[in-house]
Amino acid sequence: MTKMKRRTSWIKWLLLGWVTAVISVYYIAHKPFELPHVIGLFQSVRALSAAGVVVALATGVGFILLRDTSMAPMDRLVWASGLGLGALALVALGLGCASLLRPWLLWLLTIGGLAAVLRPLWRGLVQAWVDSDWRPKDRFQGVLASYCALVLLMGLVRSLAPPTAWDGLVYHLAGPKLYLSGGLVSHPIDLPYLGFPQLVEMLFTWGMGIGGERAASPIHWWYGLLTTLALVTAGRRHGGHSNGWLAAATLLSGRTAARLLGWPYVDLALLLYGTLGFLAIERLGDQADRVWVVLTGVSAGLALSTKYTAAALLPALMASAAIIRLPAVSNDESGAAALVRDCLLLSGIAGFVWLPWLIKNLLSTRNPVYPFFLGGMHWDAWRRWWFDRPGTGLARTAPWKLLTVPWDATVWGVEGAAGYSATIGPLYLALTPLLLVTWRRLNPKHQVRVQTALAFSAVLYVFWLWGVARTALLQQTRLLLPAFGPLALVAAQAAEGMRLGRSQHIDWHWIVRGVIALVLVLTLVSCLLAFVQARPLPVLLGIETQGNYLTRRLGWHYWAMTHLNTELNPEAVVLFLWEPRSYYCSLDCRPDALLDRWLHATYLHGHNPVDIADAWRDLGVTHVLLYRDGLNHILGAGFDPVTPEDVAALEALLEEEAALVKSLGSAYELYLLEDTP
Repeated sequence: MTKMKRRTSWIKWLLLGWVTAVISVYYIAHKPFELPHVIGLFQSVRALSAAGVVVALATGVGFILLRDTSMAPMDRLVWASGLGLGALALVALGLGCASLLRPWLLWLLTIGGLAAVLRPLWRGLVQAWVDSDWRPKDRFQGVLASYCALVLLMGLVRSLAPPTAWDGLVYHLAGPKLYLSGGLVSHPIDLPYLGFPQLVEMLFTWGMGIGGERAASPIHWWYGLLTTLALVTAGRRHGGHSNGWLAAATLLSGRTAARLLGWPYVDLALLLYGTLGFLAIERLGDQADRVWVVLTGVSAGLALSTKYTAAALLPALMASAAIIRLPAVSNDESGAAALVRDCLLLSGIAGFVWLPWLIKNLLSTRNPVYPFFLGGMHWDAWRRWWFDRPGTGLARTAPWKLLTVPWDATVWGVEGAAGYSATIGPLYLALTPLLLVTWRRLNPKHQVRVQTALAFSAVLYVFWLWGVARTALLQQTRLLLPAFGPLALVAAQAAEGMRLGRSQHIDWHWIVRGVIALVLVLTLVSCLLAFVQARPLPVLLGIETQGNYLTRRLGWHYWAMTHLNTELNPEAVVLFLWEPRSYYCSLDCRPDALLDRWLHATYLHGHNPVDIADAWRDLGVTHVLLYRDGLNHILGAGFDPVTPEDVAALEALLEEEAALVKSLGSAYELYLLEDTP
């Protein structure tokens, strides 16, 4: 019996070996996936994981900072993550100023930091997840939540693809790439945008240091998710749960907001901090007023640390505080004193949070608010004029259009096109006027919240309109984005207020909801078509190589950068003309960041090609890359003052002082800047 069992056991082992051999050999010949698929998927998982650990570390830090603050669980998560990301950016800035932006150190700090914050992070995440207040409560809310989830999911997938968005390749990623190459936050080339506040770019630097370039965009996507959750939870204070989900869907109903989810930009961070600042200031009537004033100031400071245009947030927040404090101000002098005290406190805190970025600029460019007001390296009066273009705005060109800006920006504004360069969706303009019908039906508390949101948005709008009136360069609706969070709450309040106005024969609330659903369906179709056209999934799964994807998305630009990287001497210094994107160039490439390099050269040296070429040689330039299509576009648009004399001088320099090395289609021309005899 023992021999029989032993024999049976051997037979089983032999059969198992046979099964293993057959399966193994079969899949050697019939591979379910190739090595490129594994590499592509690994890159995608690596990017998502790197962004995830950066966000997790920051959120854990934020939970520690807010440990003594009373908030609803999901509110706490949003605030903790937003504040923690700001704190982590300051740590990255400190490392950069000390020449310590090294991947190994970033990894060490990430792992050690996660170990330190793991317990409060896990507890905060669990509490937020089980918090039922943010979850959809009925079918309409479920539809809105599903819409938001689909838009966010498509944005996340696009964010994991190799970056192609314009400003990302100009400076949002180019700066972190430069910082990581030397381990130092500095201003090594003529790229004025490096002097802008760089809170989000520091987070990109951290993510790119541990996970590569694709880790940047998901961090920006996270800011979009946080803003969505902030609006959802704010809906509880603005009339009910449907208001929150409707506000979030309104925000994501514009294609610009949806597309920003997939780009390595900073706009969604500015939107979050502006929205949080507003949500904090409107809590002044609650208990612990001082805490909310402090959080308002911190939010404003983080917004200023993200983009200079956030300067308008301070007067907007003060106007909101005045609306809330108005009853107390009317009753006695102590109310006015409290208002002044609130405004001074939030301004002081905002300035203190912003201060590190001013110091960074002072040390690197000799101008704390570079490149504005005080000039600095690579800057002079001509470039100040070029960057501002006063007198080109609507006040000079079409003053009557200042009255129709909301209509024009909403109806005629198209993302990526001339004009307002953004698609914000129709719901803000369509729904907000419904307040004329629903206002009297709102209870006094909700009326104050709406008034506060309108005051906040109105101040931001006035500042933006002033810019639109002055210069065409500010005619971008994206610059008004911080107002869209509170304005989305107003639009939602106006729409849901129709619930109280049902007549005997017509359910106006049902009609309004139907119109909203139609807008969301059309926007979703548009986003899906754009997603299919971009085709990010093949490169994420390794079916398409990164090179093929970038060639498909960037065309001749990526061909030009590849040619520079592979064909030129590593010591080459390439000067770009009418091409501001240098991210994919691995040489010493000098981008034409403001599209002003040639005109600035003629301002300094006249139209003498010899003097201009000699000045470039003195800078060490060996090659010139002319983006011919870019020049032709500028000439066709007719906005930039490029004269026939300017073009003739350029052609003379290229003919007399340089030699054509390579033409890349009709788009780019690469020239060797010849040595003087």
